[in-house]
Amino acid sequence: MKSRVAAVLLAMVPLSLPATLAMAAPKADTNGDGTISLAEYQAAARARLLKFDTDGDGKLSLEEWLKRPAAKNAKRDPTAVFNRIDTNHDGFIDTAEMDTVAKKRFERLDTNSDGQLTKEERHGHKKGATDSSQE
Repeated sequence: MKSRVAAVLLAMVPLSLPATLAMAAPKADTNGDGTISLAEYQAAARARLLKFDTDGDGKLSLEEWLKRPAAKNAKRDPTAVFNRIDTNHDGFIDTAEMDTVAKKRFERLDTNSDGQLTKEERHGHKKGATDSSQE
């Protein structure tokens, strides 16, 4: 049941990627040091997004993107979000573009700028922080 709930929450990418990764912190913390590095954060974000890569080409098409379950709090048109993330405008979200989005979110969450997300930082976004990347 927990994995099903996690899968539903993970489907909210990118609108609530920080919340998703905060919940999945033990899995994202691959070296077990209790914090999440940028590389770990990006790898977790890629893995979650690539679960929707139905043709296995290592990137998401708009069609694959639109098949993701919608976030309950989604305020943006999913096609517009896709187009914003697809910075090279090739019609796909590739791993470099996934990493760019994850890096921006990581930097917002890393409030002390030490390159590591602590449990407090991962959960701190819930206290009124907004996701300006979707504006």
